[in-house]
Amino acid sequence: MKKYLLTLLTIFTLALAGCAIGQENTENNQNAGETQEEQQQEQAEVTVKLTKDGEEVISEETVEFEEGESIMEVMERNFDLTLDGDFIVGIDGVESDTENSYFWTYTVNEEEVMVGAKEYILEADDVVQFNYAKWE
Repeated sequence: MKKYLLTLLTIFTLALAGCAIGQENTENNQNAGETQEEQQQEQAEVTVKLTKDGEEVISEETVEFEEGESIMEVMERNFDLTLDGDFIVGIDGVESDTENSYFWTYTVNEEEVMVGAKEYILEADDVVQFNYAKWE
């Protein structure tokens, strides 16, 4: 009888331990899923338009960025830039032309921005337009 009770107690203990391990794995899987969801939530999209003289569309791309990134960080990662200090003077081979007074300027959501591209922090669904135009 003692062997029977001891065997029964051992089986019961092992069953409880197995359930605890299964619960821990389930919680770990749930936590991993939450981490992936958090990472996906931190990723957002921005549309970057390159235009000439405000009308001719050179290119338009929707790119991903992480919360807290500046326009400059996103541009450097997705476009071939030429910089003069903190100023963008060329994008994808289209360079400023000082002789003819053509330069790159940018707006966000069709509004003028009074800070540099390194300082402007993007928000989800922003539309950034870089315009190559004559500056007079």
